[in-house]
Amino acid sequence: MNVSESLRVVHGACPHDCPDTCAMQITVQDGRVIKIQGRAEHPSTHGALCTKVSRYAERTYHPERVLQPLKRVSRKDEAPRFEPVSWTSALADIAARLKAIAARDPQAILPYSYAGTMGMLQGEAMAGRFFNRLGASLLDRTICASAGGAALTATYGHKLGMHLRFYAESKLILIWGSNSIASNLHFWTFANQAKRAGAKLVCIDPRRTETADKCHQHIALLPGTDGALALGLMHELITNDWLDADYIARYVDGWDELREKALAWPPERVAEVCGISADEVRGLARDYALTAPAAIRLNYGMQRVRGGGNAVRLIALLPCLSGAWRHRAGGLLLSSSGWFAPFKNPELERPALRGDKASRVINMSTIGDDLLRESSAEFGPKIEALIVYNSNPVAVAPESPKVVRGFQREDLFTVVLEHFMTDTADLADYVLPATTQLEHLDVHTAYGHTDVLINHPSIAPVGEARPNTQIFRDLAAAMGFTEAAFADSDEHLARQAFKSEIDFDALAEQGWQSLPLKEAPFAE
Repeated sequence: MNVSESLRVVHGACPHDCPDTCAMQITVQDGRVIKIQGRAEHPSTHGALCTKVSRYAERTYHPERVLQPLKRVSRKDEAPRFEPVSWTSALADIAARLKAIAARDPQAILPYSYAGTMGMLQGEAMAGRFFNRLGASLLDRTICASAGGAALTATYGHKLGMHLRFYAESKLILIWGSNSIASNLHFWTFANQAKRAGAKLVCIDPRRTETADKCHQHIALLPGTDGALALGLMHELITNDWLDADYIARYVDGWDELREKALAWPPERVAEVCGISADEVRGLARDYALTAPAAIRLNYGMQRVRGGGNAVRLIALLPCLSGAWRHRAGGLLLSSSGWFAPFKNPELERPALRGDKASRVINMSTIGDDLLRESSAEFGPKIEALIVYNSNPVAVAPESPKVVRGFQREDLFTVVLEHFMTDTADLADYVLPATTQLEHLDVHTAYGHTDVLINHPSIAPVGEARPNTQIFRDLAAAMGFTEAAFADSDEHLARQAFKSEIDFDALAEQGWQSLPLKEAPFAE
């Protein structure tokens, strides 16, 4: 075989929790990935990947990767020791333990997952079916962005925003609470295009970041004071008659109450609270009101403080008051994820499999407290089993000492699907080897643009690793679940993920499909 015959290129998608959801091009030689690049044709990736993803193959081939099922042989308060076991043995034992717990109360079993992959298949497609059929407790996935998401939903009805590409046409861009160069690289590409075309870029951030250094102006407000600054800008829009009165009359509810609140925040008060000058408040308000189209790019860091959700709401109201939403290059973007909701198949996780079983909900952010609770009428059954996938709660969940104590319970049965021995895996009863993005099929939405992407597997699974979808199929079989939903292949799942507006065959061939959407979502 010559060199050209041994090489092939596969279309993929980045799995990480990042707004950019990049289209990848993976080069494989003799069954091994040798290069990962961004796809030049994709309208937001433009051929560029961050360093983390361009080196993703190092994760797949890392010598410390978990490549076979492991069973705990030490106590949880000791240094962790595991022994390799077969998949057959692991699945049989896990199923037996889960059956015994479910016989008492299936709500004593809790799935714990987040965004270790953002893919719909390796996320919740088959896992959701398994836990719905089991009748396990439900998980409220709040750990990252729930405050900002709730704020957008309360303000706009959905988590919607500007289209990424139109930032290139903006004349003023407020980059608010976002170090875009470091964490939203492809937005920065469009912002930089606008800058080269004469747009003014303003970074609003307590820290002088790489992004702040590249903007025309940096407003270094004190942490947690974003809402006060937004109210101050509203004050100036009102007192200088810089409002779009027609837009407000048509589309803004509760304007009189908001107006009263904003008038209590003159620039001098804002300056005292935010640690900036009153002239900075006035100047920013003037630029925002008198420059069109004006755009705001928010990110999630600013909503992770007390009152952060309300701050997002206030900032999200600014383009409603100025009329910036009339322009396709005006408005705001925090998340585009709501655009995908009408196109997704709500039955993908088969909620009907739950039947009439009770549905207790556990907030993932309180897992430390909840693992230490006893059974009660208010709480329900004590948590006896955890299935952890796409997450590392011991490292990321709040109140770490409580989380560790909870996971150290000898009477807690914990199964972790992982690539490596993480802090959570160290406290598991079983660690099951999961595939990486280069080894499985998946489909992805985004929260920074409006394209659906497909990830084709580039190589066969390394070692004994299995996709999450297959692990949950295997667990379903071991539990004796016979419903047809558990026989769906990954391709069947991918074909079921979206409604008819997304052509799966075209998606599979091109690598992405753009949602059919209006250019200016709130123009009227």
